[in-house]
Amino acid sequence: MRQQIQSLRDELSKTRSLHDSVQHTLSKIETRISRQSRSLHQLSRKLKTRRKKLAELKKKHRREKKKLAAQQDLLARQIRSAFMIGRQEYLKLILNQEDPALFGRTLVYYDYFNQARSEQIKQVQTALTNIEKLKLTINAETEKLRKTRNKQRAEKKALEKTYRERALVLARLNKEIKSKDQRLAQMSADEKRLQDLLQAIKKVMPDIFAEVGNHKSFASYRGKLVWPVRGNVKKLYGKRRKSGKLKWNGVMIQASKGREVHAISHGRVAYADWLRGYGLLMIIDHGDGYMSLYGHNQSLYKETGDWVDANEVIGEVGDSGGQKSSGLYFEIRYKGKPTNPSRWCKRTRRS
Repeated sequence: MRQQIQSLRDELSKTRSLHDSVQHTLSKIETRISRQSRSLHQLSRKLKTRRKKLAELKKKHRREKKKLAAQQDLLARQIRSAFMIGRQEYLKLILNQEDPALFGRTLVYYDYFNQARSEQIKQVQTALTNIEKLKLTINAETEKLRKTRNKQRAEKKALEKTYRERALVLARLNKEIKSKDQRLAQMSADEKRLQDLLQAIKKVMPDIFAEVGNHKSFASYRGKLVWPVRGNVKKLYGKRRKSGKLKWNGVMIQASKGREVHAISHGRVAYADWLRGYGLLMIIDHGDGYMSLYGHNQSLYKETGDWVDANEVIGEVGDSGGQKSSGLYFEIRYKGKPTNPSRWCKRTRRS
């Protein structure tokens, strides 16, 4: 399987155009943004986990302190009782041996009393030890939290810098594509590139993405699927593009940058990389010739060969590929040919 995946990667490298310097620079920057966004996402999750752990430790610390206070109160009561009884009664019993049975019972009571006091002292000592250990653990977790937060801030700063670089490259790109004919030629080349990519996947991996386990066929989900991201679905499928000669093969879902993108169904990642015209693109093979495509992502969380479940988060909404505004480009294909996504996805995603 690994050999076939590597073969696919080699094949895909041939299908990628030897694009001009501006497009090449754009692909490098947007791939870097993807890595930084993914790192930021992982750090955010780690930060959330550490905060949760710290909160649990502090809660446990409060419980131990409460337990210690209770033990200290019991011990104080016992000490007060011992002081009230004093040693005189014990000495009187030793000197006055008129009732041996009473003397024996009292000695046993004193013994129980002392044992109970000793046990209370041990419990107090244990509670104190636990509190000290918790303090050390809380301090260590707080330090880890601080380092993770600082790393996250540094990653975010680096990401913002990369976005500024991207803006400059986009300005250059828009300057180069001046006329309508130039834009049409580029769009036609981009569509051809995607077709070549799908053919490469079909040729190199005809059987590797077959479904395994107890999963229904993708065809059985027609009209029951949830849209991959929460946002405004622009139902463009079949409509003519601005160029007038090309038609839309999918839909655009307008959504804010960074919003989570979900897989519409179980499958395996057939492609996860930058492709001219589509930016950071993920293609999921659902078996029986069905594929779903997710374009213009800001970050991709999965790699070629990864299995994904229905509704699993696979990336973030972005504007890669030279888009002016953020959104997800979404297609569903059957045996390489586009099919209307609106006939498959009927349910709005809530989160």
